[in-house]
Amino acid sequence: MRKPRTPAGRPLVRAIAVGLCTALLPMAAQALSVSTDEVAFSGSALVTDAEGGTATTNNGASLGSTAVTQFDSSLGVLTGATLNLESSRQQTVSTTSTDGANTGPNTTATTTGSGTSTVGLSAPGVTMTSSSSSASDSCTANRRGACSDGATTASVALNQLVAVSASALDSYVGGGSVSISQTAPTLSATQGAGQFTGTESTAYMLTWAGTLSATYDYLLHAAPSFDTSGSVLSLDLDFGTVYEGDDAMLQFSLANLAGDRVGLDLDSISGSGDTDQFSTDLALFMALLAGDNFSYTASLDTSLAGAFSASLVLGLSDADVGAESSRFAYMLTINLHGTVLERDTLEAISVPEPAGLALLGAGLLVLAAVRRRRA
Repeated sequence: MRKPRTPAGRPLVRAIAVGLCTALLPMAAQALSVSTDEVAFSGSALVTDAEGGTATTNNGASLGSTAVTQFDSSLGVLTGATLNLESSRQQTVSTTSTDGANTGPNTTATTTGSGTSTVGLSAPGVTMTSSSSSASDSCTANRRGACSDGATTASVALNQLVAVSASALDSYVGGGSVSISQTAPTLSATQGAGQFTGTESTAYMLTWAGTLSATYDYLLHAAPSFDTSGSVLSLDLDFGTVYEGDDAMLQFSLANLAGDRVGLDLDSISGSGDTDQFSTDLALFMALLAGDNFSYTASLDTSLAGAFSASLVLGLSDADVGAESSRFAYMLTINLHGTVLERDTLEAISVPEPAGLALLGAGLLVLAAVRRRRA
């Protein structure tokens, strides 16, 4: 038995170690979007200040939280998220005075107070604080008695689109929800100087109510295939039967099917079987654009006779864009087959042996003699 020879071409196991191809820019695909249902919220916080000192604060007061549905990664790769806020901030200010001592003049007096606040959203990748808003109230009565004129109410609309930081997109992927906290980063009440004989105070209540939803921007997952017209995940390359020294090459391609999808990465190539007898020019690549493909050549080494087969397993994935947890991985297989015959086998078939030629000649003479007798 002859000792196997080293193939003249690159062995498959060496060919798959070719360096990483130059990265391509992600495709300029048309982003798709999907929005969650709107979720209602409402929360209130109160702060009260009495005369005779500085303002009283309740900064950072909680106004509740809202759960917004996460992005379903079966749709594609999440590339962006926006929180949609439609709301109203209601401020209720009530300035009052208790009944004081019946001393001194009993003239008409007016006391005033005010409140100031901001509201904010807090979620993964989101820190939003509104502009400051204020409201005031006053109370007029005889200075010796109590004063309570009723509250003053003012409403301010707050509608805003809040972008989520790209670094936090993974928190928005899954089958559950994302918690969004509503707070009052600043909340203060200020009672003016005393005008009545009793104790004056201002109560400031902030109520924030509205709806929250999320809009998710995404691209379809990559679609690897050995056929540009449809999904083909397994490829058989059969070189048939060839003879020693013949050229044996087959062409094939690897595509990322067309569509509004992310690019395709080829991350790994592993081989099994008679890998030394086959070679390819496959190499790792990044971000193969949707609708594009790479062409390759596979070769069978014909320096050694025998029947050979090998398999290549290609590990692919969505290109490195958007939320990592929304990217998918893929596996494609190439099966290679081929038989190499020795050259002397070919000659034995095509050129008759001398003994065979003699036998053929004798047969022809007998046939001629029989024909003469019949004639």
